[in-house]
Amino acid sequence: MRKSILLLISAFTAAFLLPINASAQVHLKGQLKGMGTRTVPMNYDGASSMLGDSRNIILHTDAEGRFDTIVALKEPAYFNISRNTLYLTPGDDLTVYITTNNKEASFKGKGAEANEYMKYRLFPHGGSYLEGGQNIKYDFNTTRSFIDSLATLRLDQLKSLPRVSDKFKSMEQARITADKLISFFYYPMYAKMMAQGRKNISFAVNNVDSFYTALNSDAQKAMKCILSDDANLDVTAVRSILGNVQESRKSWMEGVELSHRAQELLKASDFVYKLRQHVSDSLLTETKAFAAQMANKDLANELNDKTAQAEKLLKGPAIDFSFTDVEGKTHHLSDFKGKVIYIDFWATWCGPCRMLSPVISELAEDYDGKVVVGKCDVEENDELASDFGVRTIPTLLFFKNGELVDKFVGATTKAVLQEKFDALLK
Repeated sequence: MRKSILLLISAFTAAFLLPINASAQVHLKGQLKGMGTRTVPMNYDGASSMLGDSRNIILHTDAEGRFDTIVALKEPAYFNISRNTLYLTPGDDLTVYITTNNKEASFKGKGAEANEYMKYRLFPHGGSYLEGGQNIKYDFNTTRSFIDSLATLRLDQLKSLPRVSDKFKSMEQARITADKLISFFYYPMYAKMMAQGRKNISFAVNNVDSFYTALNSDAQKAMKCILSDDANLDVTAVRSILGNVQESRKSWMEGVELSHRAQELLKASDFVYKLRQHVSDSLLTETKAFAAQMANKDLANELNDKTAQAEKLLKGPAIDFSFTDVEGKTHHLSDFKGKVIYIDFWATWCGPCRMLSPVISELAEDYDGKVVVGKCDVEENDELASDFGVRTIPTLLFFKNGELVDKFVGATTKAVLQEKFDALLK
């Protein structure tokens, strides 16, 4: 009886403390399986996520992965939990059940319809409709026809939704178009990978430049379509193909006019990339100057936040802490004064972390006796991760003489890390 009374009081208190404007909130509850037992990140997935992570949310779960939270939200927005993307709208009252890697997901309540549709959306880094190469057919034309059929099916599903907003449908149409472009963009890479070791296979691309050139007309039309509305920049696949095209396939952008917001986003993301590679006083000054004149304040705020983190990294002292090496032995930072130390902040459920793991093991062997290579599980060391501003994993920290001297966010190649190791050893 007493327990029931306490629960009732707690519920009443929580309700009393909620802001009056419930229309600017989302009530989100449910269960997350296989994602840890204390905290699970729910990462904002709008345009500004390219620059920073200040809008990310930490969901606090019990031993069964259950949670119940209120999300302050002024406008509809995308968020990621593991590899599942949620579309949340102010006023939603949503109960979710999600397992790791989106093997199972279900939604009930207000907002469920959009999210039931979203749970099948593709992850751009797998080559979208190529599904990591699994959908590669005998040749490109056959593959393209199959991709078109998948996209048409997806579009029909979207059009059949009766209770979602026109804005949601418009952005998801842009996602479908962008996913098709991503599929074409990555086709040469996945075709080469799938053709290795096989005989009598014709889907490998012999002349990559000619392959892309033949797609110029269709790609330009598609890029114009998805970039005609600034709202589409909040779609991951749109940002992904825009970044890829800007970097290595600019012929797909001929005749495509970028909005001021898109231009600022690309320029700001370039600054963030540079800050991740190496922090210097001159780069900090240049970044601050650009942020000060940006028209889009959301993007500017994220860039300023990232700049502040980088500045702290450059000038702040290291914090002593314990970590494990690749053999599982525990050490303290203070035990290695005068040495170069590399720490990988990771988690068991993080796909890019697992991809990076063999690289780290190789580096530990290659630099044995020169660089101390360690790992830190954010699930077990959430406070430490917070101390170092680790909000995205993998995050790679570099220490020298007991001081934090560099930081890299995201999976990368062995060559990039070797370059950093060699520079620090000089």
